[in-house]
Amino acid sequence: MKLNKTKILFLLAIILVTHTNYAQDSIPLNLESAIKLALDKNTDIIIANYQVYTSEFALKEAKGNFLPKLYASANYNRNINRQVIFLPTAFGMGGGVTELGADNDYRATLNLSVPIFSHFNNNNKKLIETRLNYQNESARNTRLNVINSIKKAYFNYLIAQEMVKVRQKQLKSAQETFIDIEKRKKLGTLTDYDFTTAKVQVAQAKNSLLEAQNTILPLANNLKLVLGLKKNDILKLTESVALLEHELVFEENPSELLSQNSTLKQLEIDIEVKKNQIKLAKSAFFPTLDAVGAYNYQAQEDGFHFSDYRWINTSFVGLKLQFSIFNGNITKNKLQQAKIAKDISEEQKEHTTEATKMQLQVLLSQLEFAKQKTEVQKENMNLTEEALRLTKKRYQLGVGTFLEVNNAELSYTQARLFWLQAISDYKSAYYDYQLVIGQY
Repeated sequence: MKLNKTKILFLLAIILVTHTNYAQDSIPLNLESAIKLALDKNTDIIIANYQVYTSEFALKEAKGNFLPKLYASANYNRNINRQVIFLPTAFGMGGGVTELGADNDYRATLNLSVPIFSHFNNNNKKLIETRLNYQNESARNTRLNVINSIKKAYFNYLIAQEMVKVRQKQLKSAQETFIDIEKRKKLGTLTDYDFTTAKVQVAQAKNSLLEAQNTILPLANNLKLVLGLKKNDILKLTESVALLEHELVFEENPSELLSQNSTLKQLEIDIEVKKNQIKLAKSAFFPTLDAVGAYNYQAQEDGFHFSDYRWINTSFVGLKLQFSIFNGNITKNKLQQAKIAKDISEEQKEHTTEATKMQLQVLLSQLEFAKQKTEVQKENMNLTEEALRLTKKRYQLGVGTFLEVNNAELSYTQARLFWLQAISDYKSAYYDYQLVIGQY
């Protein structure tokens, strides 16, 4: 007997420690903190930020084309067969051949180039700046989509937990009713049919609870995934299941609402990118002008007596003008490709704009429908809850039947589940509405 008590105390201690660790390790999370957490840890957002950083460095690279370029080089050549100069027969030189230089040739050179005019550099910088704007907007679009996913995942998980609570309450009520019917059957006031029916209701409630609990793990893991958390992290959601006041107010002017739509803004910027690519292709028709200069330090000797070498300095400065006369129509064909790409982007923007306006119209209709449905379901839930209370009271007083209680319990459970589903539908539509109009 003492051994059994010891085992029981040991098991209770384990349960207590486990419960304490669960409470300590759980992460309390409201919707705002979930969004902040995702903005720091979500993989898609991290990758989008890296892409922005890449574009920023590309812009710095483009700006570097406007700066002077200084190069140093050093060469050593061993002249096996020296270079020669052919002397003309005129002037009494006899038409001979004279070798130049020495066996060892040493050269060190500094070359300087300063761009003065380059149509390519100017247009390339504008193109990279526009691409950076595109990447910034693309990163904003990623954040919008991630936040949309977080909001949906958060409330899907929260509402699933609420549905589990509804099923738990249903099971508890069915078990209490079964116990009461079992007592009444022993007293002879109820039949075997009522007893069996109550037993079936308990079994069905257990099955419904298991099905509701089965949805919890996938939804929890989905939320952890978009938040950038580990699978063993324990979340404790603190938001309430309700429609907030600001979620019930929405504008209906498509032109103003779509002004911040990220997809459309990306298409607008993409058209600007294509226009700059056309300008960049045209740059090949323009000349480039650079200021150039060089400083040479060289020596030539047959032996390796470095101290006896005579080092000579030479230098020059000048201007370098370069102009393409014919390059096989490469520039012309690049220009045509860039123009076609711009036309494609304009067609995509026009089509996407119309599609987005239709999507917004559908979402506004869904919001209005979901709003009315939520109100109706809430009223129905309150009515069925009151009906259940009255039915149970009648049953306790002996003037109601078990069948009435069972029907009232079923009606209330369904009404609350329908209300939770209506809340979920409204929030999903509202979050998509926020995504379309470019709001967080």
